[in-house]
Parts: sequence; structure tokens; C-alpha cells
Amino acid sequence: MFKTLAFLPMIAAIALTASGNAATAQSFDTSSIKTDEALAARVPEKIKSAGVLTIGSDTAYAPWEFLSEKDGQTPEGIDVDIANAIGKKLGVRIDFQTSAFEAILPALGTKFDLGVSAFSITNERMKAVNFVSYADTGSMWAVKAGNPTKFDPSDLCGRKIAIQSGSYHEKAVIEENDLCKSAGKAEIEILPFSKQPEALTRVAAGGADATVSGEAGIGYAAKQSSGAFETLKPGDGVLSKHGPNGIAVAKSDMALTELVADTINSLIADGTYKALLDTWGVGSVIVEKAMVNPEVKI
Repeated sequence: MFKTLAFLPMIAAIALTASGNAATAQSFDTSSIKTDEALAARVPEKIKSAGVLTIGSDTAYAPWEFLSEKDGQTPEGIDVDIANAIGKKLGVRIDFQTSAFEAILPALGTKFDLGVSAFSITNERMKAVNFVSYADTGSMWAVKAGNPTKFDPSDLCGRKIAIQSGSYHEKAVIEENDLCKSAGKAEIEILPFSKQPEALTRVAAGGADATVSGEAGIGYAAKQSSGAFETLKPGDGVLSKHGPNGIAVAKSDMALTELVADTINSLIADGTYKALLDTWGVGSVIVEKAMVNPEVKI
């Protein structure tokens, strides 16, 4: 059976011909990162005594987070490497746990210490949790190879769009649909899925015109699909904007929030962070400075 990272369910559904030994980025080696004693001294007592920082993540969003093709259980990806780098700096072990995407933020401060799952930072989300910006990303569309429905990202009205539930992109497509309705145009048919690979599967099977998500994730999916998809840049509107991804922390825990920001900034300052992102081929998404609850337009 073929195993191509997070896309095993998709491969089974549409019989992609991707090779099991497809070239993939190697994880960044965090073993040489030294504990920063000043930062480690600020680790909350509950985390320090356990020696573990618990992370909630939807591990079906390659290359940010996915389950290893080797055993189908071990989390890998950009966010996993970032979390491990933070753990090394703070002198604690990382417990990276799989969760439904929409269940992560409500569980912060109880089940999870941090949410690390390529979250787009939005004003609505910041009402419920704190965010530390750590990457600047844009959106990208995926359509079936050849774009058989002649999908145009600048005109979504009347189109059938597969989307991951609870994502920023779902909210943006809903906003675009409101504009379609107010203009008296055909409504967008929005098809929600719990995981992004499921949305991609629907597109590849011809059951949706397109799906949209972060540019790194969509670009990676297209590369791994052996030609099943092609990518399109976003048209005008909300989805054309770049914005920060953030690590989420419980709203009540500003001390941990600020510690995460300072830890990432330490990794940026010593060059580790850029090297980590470059390992995955996404060095362009680096931020100059990790910020707590940055101003955003979405």
C-alpha cells in the first residue's frame, strides 16, 4: 500500500500513483539546541514539575504537521520541529498530541498547554485565546489537474468549494458567499470537511471545483499528488491577503504567552529558526519578530 505522509486516505480514495519513497523534506535536527537558563527559569511550575509541554495539533496538514509515513503514528512537520525547538530552549520534553482542529483552542489551559497547528491569527480567535505570531503565509487554491471546471479564484459565486471546517479559509469563503448573495448572484456551495486531505480528495474525485488553504500546505499536497492537482493563486478579496500564523495559548496565561514569544525570538536571533524553516523549503515565511496578539485585518 502506498504511504505518502498525511495523504494516505486520499491515495486510497482516488488511486494516486505517488511513490512511497517520494522525496520529502528531512526534519530539522534540534538535538544541538541548548537550554536557555533564563528562559527555562520562567517555565510555569505545572509544566516544569511535569517536565512536559503538551501540544495540541491537527496532524493531517502537511508539511506543517502530519503523521510519519514510517509508522503512521509519529508526528512530523514544520510545526513539530518548531515545538521541539521551543522545548529544547526551555529544557522540557514536548508531547505533540493529535486533535480535531476545531477542538484545540477550547482545550487550551486544560488538555493542552499550546496549540501549534498552523492557525491563522484572526481577531475573532484572539477574543478567546492569545496568539504568538511565528510565520507569515498566504492562501492558495487547488483544482483537479487541467482545471476541468475552468475554476476562476476571482469569481467564486455559483462554485462548489471543499473546505476544512473551523479554518480561517472557511470563514473567508462564507464572507465571499455573503457578497455573492448581496449582489444577487448564485451562492457558493460550501462543502465542509474535518481535515484538509478530505477536501482535496473531493476535488480530485470531481465532487468539488476547488479547495483553498495555506500556500505551503496546498503547494506540498500538489507536489505529493504526482500530478493529480494544480495550484492557482488567490483572486481578489479576503483570500488574497497574507497574514500571520500563530501559536495559541490560553487567554488567561499571558506569562506563558510571553515566554513562547521570547523563546521564538531567541531562536530567530541565533539563526536557528531560519535554518529550521529553510530545511522545509519555507524560509520565506519567517517573521522578523514573534509578537503577542499582533494587529491583523481579518
